Amino acid sequence: MPSPQQRERGLKDKVALITGAGGGIGRGIARCLAEEGVHLALADISPSSAQVAAEEMGDFGVSVTPYTLDVTDKSQCVDIVDEINKKFSSLDIVVNNAGVIGGADFKLGMPLSDINEDDWDDTYNVNVKGVFLLCQASFEKMRGKGWGRIINISSRAGRDGRETIPHYSASKAAVINFTQAFAREVAREGITVNAVCPGLIWSAMWEQIAEKLREKFQNFKGKTTREVFDHFVEQTPLGVEQSAEDIGRAVTFLASDDAKTITGQAILVDSGAVMH
Repeated sequence: MPSPQQRERGLKDKVALITGAGGGIGRGIARCLAEEGVHLALADISPSSAQVAAEEMGDFGVSVTPYTLDVTDKSQCVDIVDEINKKFSSLDIVVNNAGVIGGADFKLGMPLSDINEDDWDDTYNVNVKGVFLLCQASFEKMRGKGWGRIINISSRAGRDGRETIPHYSASKAAVINFTQAFAREVAREGITVNAVCPGLIWSAMWEQIAEKLREKFQNFKGKTTREVFDHFVEQTPLGVEQSAEDIGRAVTFLASDDAKTITGQAILVDSGAVMH
């Protein structure tokens, strides 16, 4: 009988591009991939946020490069893929994590008329068009290699439309549907395309949502934004919030050889809030 050997997940020295890398989820995904020996291209619309994220990864012994990227700009998406291929001679994993929930002063639904057209357009431009543009650009570099992983970050709201954020819910549902459509197209190229649907993660975006909920609904008045967030956590079957690393580990699994026959799926990481 052969002696036991340490199991490899097949990710060491792969190269990953992560968008929205300056945010909490983006940094969590980066940390989990770096633990596996993946070299990182960390992209964010904020140059300083990308730089800070890159500095945080300095102890993992992998190559880390920050990039500035507006995912709604096709030329920037094409250019960053070209730059990464020149620097690393490869692009193996793309994580479409950049996302917004409207403009700087977005409104919640209930009633629907409170959501303005700019919030709808801004949300779809980043959350849906941005995913499309980067998938289109990166696929051209991945094809022919026989191996590639694309992981799109959706949301539990994409599986269970939320009445207060219908524009965001609709955009994340579109990400799941696009993931499935694209997965079918590229499957015979050895490329898998999957989505991860985070649940409740305390973040700058959730703090904004909680503030809006306090303003709009009487039952949240007098509560802190964190207490509003905790109210929703307590309603989940497990009763626990998610961490950025919870999402990162799901991404790492989907990128690894452990998931080589999984494609076109949307994995919920949400304490059982939505069950399909």
